[in-house]
Amino acid sequence: MKKSLILAALVCAASLAHADGNRNSAVVERPLVAQSLDQFNVEAVNIREQMHSGGTYGYIKNADRARVESRLDQIQTLLQAHVNDGDLPRADKVALANAQEEVNGILRHNDSNRLVCESRAPLGSNIPKTTCRTFGEIEDQRREAQKSVNDFAAAHH
Repeated sequence: MKKSLILAALVCAASLAHADGNRNSAVVERPLVAQSLDQFNVEAVNIREQMHSGGTYGYIKNADRARVESRLDQIQTLLQAHVNDGDLPRADKVALANAQEEVNGILRHNDSNRLVCESRAPLGSNIPKTTCRTFGEIEDQRREAQKSVNDFAAAHH
């Protein structure tokens, strides 16, 4: 049991090193840490750019993108309302923290560099094997498979 856990950890570490070599980036744990309106504006522009195709969050689903946009708008409104104040009221601090955490959670989940590992027994074996791929690699393969199915269906109609 210990050997299989150590082996799984080594496989994931090797895959992570491989993924970092391919993508040249790691998962950003907190892409949004808005402490001021100016800092937020810079971070929001970066996040919106990274949600486009080819960006770190380029595989984000439309519903998640809408939630991120909504929370970014909420944060901007909160920060703008208190731009001249030295401190936000407690209720607004809580709302700001909650909105930031929701954005960060959604973005971490949709980060194309996020490593996804699964343990599965190969065909003809009862011994599970752990494989790790990045979320971006999984989405690329899924989209390519979908394109192949669509092309095949179009060719046979």
